Amino acid sequence: MLVCPDAACGSSNVESVSLFYQSLPAESPLREEYAPPGEVAARYWIALLAVVAGIWLLFSSGVLLGLVVAVGGLLFGAAEYRQVAAFRGAMSAYEARHICRACAKPF
Repeated sequence: MLVCPDAACGSSNVESVSLFYQSLPAESPLREEYAPPGEVAARYWIALLAVVAGIWLLFSSGVLLGLVVAVGGLLFGAAEYRQVAAFRGAMSAYEARHICRACAKPF
């Protein structure tokens, strides 16, 4: 069982931040402070489409243009992957947070 890490409090009335956020009323000013991280829309299909278009251009018309488009698609896909990985890390940290209901301190 979790207890508040504050030595002055020491309460066992501890709840996860996500459950605390869900229990807040819609008009509460605390909803913004304890909200989960914003979700990221993964658009891997754009990167895949750019790579396919680059390969098609590579064999049909211009080698340089095809390489530029294909590499651009790969870089876009890598950037999307980094955004999704950062969101997953932030969401994991958010789900691990708790709040003391007695002294209202998150930990």
